[in-house]
This record gives sequence, structure tokens and C-alpha cells, in this order.
Amino acid sequence: MVSITELNYSNTNTYWIEGSKGTLLFDTGWAGTFKSFCSALREHGKVLQDIDYILLSHFHPDHVGIAQDIADKGPVITIVSQQKNFVHAADGVFAKVKGLKFTPIVDDRLNVITTEQSRGFLQSLGIEGEIIYTPGHSDDGISLKLDDGRIFVGDLNPLYELELHKGTEIERSWNKLLAFKPSMIYYGHAKTYLMEGKEQKESKIDIYLINDNE
Repeated sequence: MVSITELNYSNTNTYWIEGSKGTLLFDTGWAGTFKSFCSALREHGKVLQDIDYILLSHFHPDHVGIAQDIADKGPVITIVSQQKNFVHAADGVFAKVKGLKFTPIVDDRLNVITTEQSRGFLQSLGIEGEIIYTPGHSDDGISLKLDDGRIFVGDLNPLYELELHKGTEIERSWNKLLAFKPSMIYYGHAKTYLMEGKEQKESKIDIYLINDNE
């Protein structure tokens, strides 16, 4: 069973996803939060050196801020081909914040794959699933779908808002994901949701405890 630990150190939900052969970090926080990230790892008994890859749901500032800081310690940032033109989308935002420490992503260290190649990539970590291109919130948005029904959607507008986005790219992306009949949704900012048929119920159980008991 793939274990999931939510690391709470910034306003963005960051997920430690551990398969039988390796570990994937899904999203990071705002620039300047690296020390807080390391503290969150220690709180959960994790060490940065155990992270093999970083996967970013999209390249907005609050999701990529410390990606390269983490990658400088060993993990490799992986992107899908649809994200290639967006890797430095947030650089200008960080440059305008006086005194903010930000390390831009190093292009020649990126692991670039296609969504079709994503299943093999994840299997190398002992994770059964695939990466799905899900634009809507942003043109570079991707989601991570595990075969056991858990999905990570970053900032794709929450499912409970779907009625507000009829006929949009957001609805089309959600329809892709809903076709897989997900059991649990991990958001970039909202709380994790458990699915029951067509209804969603907000999880009252800590994510870390759920996975300890799996």
C-alpha cells in the first residue's frame, strides 16, 4: 500500500507519497519556507534524502517556491511535457519581493516525461497510478491518480464548486478524473475529501493516521 503523509508547513498542502521502491513529493510551498519544510519532515520522522522525485501540480508561486531548494539536496523535479513552457512562470513574482530568497528551477536537471510515460515512471517507485493533464485552474495543471482511488489535484477548483464551472475546462478536467471513480481527493489548499457515490464528505480523520492504519 502506498502511504501518504501531509506535511503542514505553509499555506499549500504538500504530500509525501511513499511507494514500495521510492518516494515522491507532491508540491512544495512558497519561497523562504525551506526551514519550515525540514521541520515538518522531522516531526513525521522523515528525511529529505529519502525523496526521489518532486512532482508539481502547476507552477504558481505557492507550489514551486522551494522546489529547487529541495532538488539541490538530491531529489529530481519531474514534469510532464505540457508543463515545459511554464517552469519559470513564477520567477518574476518572486523577483518583485524584496529580500525573498528564491532559487529558480534548473532546466537541465529536470526529468521530462509524457503523461503516457507516467505509469512506468511511477511504477519505478512502486506506485501504481498515472499523471493526468488537468488544465482549468491553470494551463499547466496536472493531477496524480493512484489506482487505489486516491487522487491529488493541486489547485483544480474543488469538486463541490463544479456546478459553477459547467462547460469549462475545469469541468472537462474533473470529468476525466471522475471517470476513474476516485475514493479520496487531496487538494492543494482545501481539506481532504472522502467520496461516497456522487456525494463528497469532508474527512474528519487526520490523513497521517489514515495511512498508518492501512
